[in-house]
Order: sequence, then C-alpha cells, then structure tokens
Amino acid sequence: MKKLIIVLTIFLFSNIVFAYEYKAPLINDIKDSQSVVYNKETQSWTKAAIDIKQENLNENEILFTKYTTKGSGGYSEYDSTDKQYDTNSTYEFLDENNLIAYNAHSLKFYKLNFNGEKITTQELTPSEIQKYFPDVELVKISEFKNNKIELKKPWFKQKTFMLVNDTKTDFYKYQFENIKSYQIIKGIFETQKNQIFPQTIIYSHFQSRDKMFPILEIKIKNSL
Repeated sequence: MKKLIIVLTIFLFSNIVFAYEYKAPLINDIKDSQSVVYNKETQSWTKAAIDIKQENLNENEILFTKYTTKGSGGYSEYDSTDKQYDTNSTYEFLDENNLIAYNAHSLKFYKLNFNGEKITTQELTPSEIQKYFPDVELVKISEFKNNKIELKKPWFKQKTFMLVNDTKTDFYKYQFENIKSYQIIKGIFETQKNQIFPQTIIYSHFQSRDKMFPILEIKIKNSL
C-alpha cells in the first residue's frame, strides 16, 4: 500500500513545471539602467541608443532612464534631467511604441504616458491584457466568492491561469504557497498535467492567516 501511495505521488507531482514561456512583446522589457525616449508630439516610446544624452534629442523628445528602487517592493522609477518619476509598476515592456507596465503587488497592467509633470497610468482592461496572453485563462479577482474560486482544466493536460485584479484590493508581498512559481508576471500559475484529484492552490501574504491579509483559495478540478 505504501508503495502504491509513493507511485501515485510521483505520478501526480512529476510534471509540476512552472516556467511559462513569455512571448513578444512581453520579452521586450526595459531593464535596470536602460533608457527610453518619449515623444511628446506623438505620445510614443522607443528604446534609446546606448550613451545617448538629452542634448542629442529634439525638442519633442525626453530621455528617461529606468532604476529599480532599493527599498521593499522592487518598484520602477524613471529619471529624467535630475527628476525622478514614479510608474507604480515593477515591470515594463514596449509594445510597438506603447510602454506597458505591470504591478506585481496589485496584479494590474497599465499603459504609461507622460503629461509633462508626471508619468500617468491608464489601467488595461481584461480584453487588452488577454492579447498578451492568448494561451492563458484570466481569473478576475472579482470572480472570487468569499476569497475562493473553483477552476476547471482538461484531464491530463497542463493549463495556465493568471490572476488579474479588477478590484481595489492590494496583494502586496503575496505569493503562491504550495507551488513553485518564479514568474516576472507574479499572478501566473500552471496546473499539474497528471492531476487526478482536485488541487488547491493558496495565494497568501507570507503564509499568514491573519484577517488583515486574507488568503485566496483556488481549487482546480479536472473536466471533460
């Protein structure tokens, strides 16, 4: 009997691979100390050439250099002519001439612009997010009932989901408890291909059960 349990355990967990393959344009990210140029006239962003300076640009162009804050949270800020601008994001990538940002703590995506005084954020809708993840099922936070939700996956197939926050709830420093998920987009998680029994995934604040930091409980069942 013990051998049977061991075999079943190996079968169930042998296929837990959490390495979602990101596609363009998500991989066209802005790295630390890398610069971008914003054109005020066209409201467009482009990656800057190495070692370019503000004086090399025309009057409609502004040079920004990205830095990751040293404090908790790993937020991005963009410096320009000795001024720092907050983006309220932890990851940014270029989609053609649009600068798209992601906040790993709020689980939200934004389109960034600059109004001359600050970098502005326009939250993306679920349909706008979906185009970057065509093979992922979006799970809206508003769909949880009492912080619980039940999802379906095909038998003997791996499926990828992503938490998308369409509420005002914050998930600062939350992480998945019982799965290994090292993703640049923090809300992504993948199911077990060989899952037989229902699987429960917990998203929590350092495994806390404090009412101040309610957990999200995600139950995944097989379905035809």
